[in-house]
Amino acid sequence: MTSSISAYLGRGLSVLAGVGLLCMLPGAPATAEASFKGKTVRVIINSRAGGGTDAYARLVGGLLIESLPGNPQIVFQNLPGGGGIKANNYFFAKTKPDGMTVLAGSRTQVSPHKLRHKSAKYNPAKYRFVGGTERLGSIILINKDPKIKARLLDSKAKPLAFGGIDGERSGSHGAVWAKEYLGWNVKFVLGYSGTPQMLLAARRGEIDMVHNQTLFNTQPLMKENMDALVQLGNRGPNGELMERPAFKGVPVLGHLIEAKLGAGAKKAFAVWLDDQTVEKWMALPPGTPEDYVKAWRTAYAKVMNDKRYKDVVNKQFGDDYGWFDGEKMDKLVGGLAATTDEELAFFTKLRVKHGLAASTKKRAKSVKIKLADIKRGGREIYFKVKGKTHKAKISGSRTDITINGEMESRGKLKVGMNCTIKYPGNGKEAKSVACKK
Repeated sequence: MTSSISAYLGRGLSVLAGVGLLCMLPGAPATAEASFKGKTVRVIINSRAGGGTDAYARLVGGLLIESLPGNPQIVFQNLPGGGGIKANNYFFAKTKPDGMTVLAGSRTQVSPHKLRHKSAKYNPAKYRFVGGTERLGSIILINKDPKIKARLLDSKAKPLAFGGIDGERSGSHGAVWAKEYLGWNVKFVLGYSGTPQMLLAARRGEIDMVHNQTLFNTQPLMKENMDALVQLGNRGPNGELMERPAFKGVPVLGHLIEAKLGAGAKKAFAVWLDDQTVEKWMALPPGTPEDYVKAWRTAYAKVMNDKRYKDVVNKQFGDDYGWFDGEKMDKLVGGLAATTDEELAFFTKLRVKHGLAASTKKRAKSVKIKLADIKRGGREIYFKVKGKTHKAKISGSRTDITINGEMESRGKLKVGMNCTIKYPGNGKEAKSVACKK
């Protein structure tokens, strides 16, 4: 299995420098070969246990230690919070660059949208990437019920509930383009704690539409109560959009809207596609010695070609699954980090227009409260304000949550905590929640 980068990704960015100048001078000592014998490596996972990033990290990590020189032990540490921001901030600022710690993350944390979050203090362009997987085109599914399908293009009907985790995933973004250029009548329902919870909601009929990229998740739904509506498609060798072999005959979103896009929209759509290239990844912190970078990258390449790994991912994703080596990941993420505000502005406006980005006309007010109740895994919190019960919605990606000054996930909020909350008003989404245990 080999990796490829479409021509459209060439943005003139240089790959990060490898060996230092001194190593090339006559008489300079040769770089020592990295050894992990008798050591323990740590894999920090920037999401909670049980999700796709967690599964990727544990599968790849378990095979990596067989190929790293000296066959080290391995420990996994889940560090959720802020949609991955907490782990990336910690990794970027505090992890010792000794080759013993890698971070496992996903596309969301290297997206130019996430990098503009005020709490994001990390720069992934400075990471030394071990490798990453190529994102396959997500499939957008719709409930099979003919009455539900009929509402999709009926602007006067009740909007279809489109499920999402944090509004940063490619399927949700694809629905924004479809709302604008295909007239989809959908309303986003965000806040699911992970993919399993979102898919369960689709099975139960709590949401009408859902998105995912894996065969493992989509095929069972299609045998039950969902149909494939559109696919985002894969990128061909020349950057062209192609349908995935496993979803032959399912329309490609880009083909459906291409003729409707003006010049500005076409550029914005191309920039958005750049943001959909990477799926999962592993990286070493800035400053990691080159011999350890090389050892990790060599081991990662072996894992990607290991039959045991291929057997698992081919069943889940299909035969069109691919991967990127560390140098290519350096370049890809460097391009994403260099995306300008102007390049993002068009799609950002579309997101706000169609309800995918937080947009509150009321100015957020700050109040000191005690948490009286917590529901839906922290998606809703309840408290008293002047004797009246108030509710605030908590977004996994847009609400800044801290406990004792440390960024945390909403699942860590507990009844009885004393907090300062900033929110526009009763029932609205909170901008921040700062609590003390």
